Amino acid sequence: MTEPSLPQRLRQLVDQIQELAPAERARASALVQTALDFHTAALARLLELLRQEGDGGHAVLEKVSRDGLVRNLLLLHGLHPADLETRTREALARLQPLLRSQGAEVELVAVADDAVRVCLHQSGSGYPASVQTLRAAIEEAVGADAPDVRLVEFVEPGPAGSAATSRVPLPVLARP
Repeated sequence: MTEPSLPQRLRQLVDQIQELAPAERARASALVQTALDFHTAALARLLELLRQEGDGGHAVLEKVSRDGLVRNLLLLHGLHPADLETRTREALARLQPLLRSQGAEVELVAVADDAVRVCLHQSGSGYPASVQTLRAAIEEAVGADAPDVRLVEFVEPGPAGSAATSRVPLPVLARP
């Protein structure tokens, strides 16, 4: 039997804590929150020290923020150097060559809280991939660079080639 991944192990432990009596659950939750606060402060200090380097630590920050494990850790603690819109734009920009080869392109229409709205434009040229395949590729790219996005909403192109934003409201999602 293989060992569970770190996220799976965390989920198991959280589930076990939820089964504790209220007083024990409160103490365990306080312990976890204190450990998270400690890590947040230490990571914030590390980022501050990197920014004090000759080039502002940009090369190192860029490299570590692209690493999946470090990126998720920085996001967990609210310390990722790039905001949600920037990370989403970068993900979509990296996807453009693939989309162009399929006779398509994607436009970022809106970013709100942890949701993004995009418009997939398709022309008759290129290899005819299905809309579902292209949408899945977009969702995967956004999820890889911006795992804090909970909703990727697709809107239809408007009459002049721009997205019809007035017809589809972007829901405001409550934070847990």
